[in-house]
Amino acid sequence: MTVFDKYADNYDEGHVKAVAMSGFKPDYFHEYKFKELVNFLEEVGLVNKQIKLLDFGCGIGRSVKYLRKYLPKVFIYGIDVSVGEIRVAKEKNKNLKNVKFTSFDGFNIPFKEKFDVIFVANVFHHIKRNDQEKVLKNIYNKLLDNGYLFIFEHNPLNPLTQWIYFRNDFQFDKNSNLLSHFRTGKFLKKVGLANNEIRFAIFFPQFLSMLIPFEKYLRWLPFGAHYYYIAKKA
Repeated sequence: MTVFDKYADNYDEGHVKAVAMSGFKPDYFHEYKFKELVNFLEEVGLVNKQIKLLDFGCGIGRSVKYLRKYLPKVFIYGIDVSVGEIRVAKEKNKNLKNVKFTSFDGFNIPFKEKFDVIFVANVFHHIKRNDQEKVLKNIYNKLLDNGYLFIFEHNPLNPLTQWIYFRNDFQFDKNSNLLSHFRTGKFLKKVGLANNEIRFAIFFPQFLSMLIPFEKYLRWLPFGAHYYYIAKKA
């Protein structure tokens, strides 16, 4: 049993506490990721296609409502190491079509399909350092040619991120290690994803929300609370 299994039924309570200092609720952070994803897929003409998307580390399946909202034709596959969270994900989304969830061993992706998009949000800082390259290589092998990997992580260069991380008693994060964008970029290139772009996000807390529309002009600035890579398999 993983620590995620222990908190599968009350995951949201801990997450609310973890992000409280930002002034936002967890849904704000979840949805922004999918807005970023959809904006890019629109640029490359995939928004209205029947693409296959793998949510690697899907947790309790919270992504489904946003994917259905923004990408109604998408086929969703979700995997997680937590059997408990997969149970919750299946229950929450049991009436939806073209959605599959399954638990896995953390390494081997248990679907025969390859994917147009693989989405990995705040997962790699939970993976042991010595295992990260192997996991990323397995993800790479499950991408279709010309498929895209989106990998989001917390940015340790952001002072507020560091403050929250060190003061946080959120059980999921007890044994995690923040992953710099330098390290993530190095791993991407090492597994063969050299054609990638990095963007930084989440610069302003809720009390400065009037400035959020300007965040898109700051994607180059390496001090956002989060960063993400868009990597294409050539």
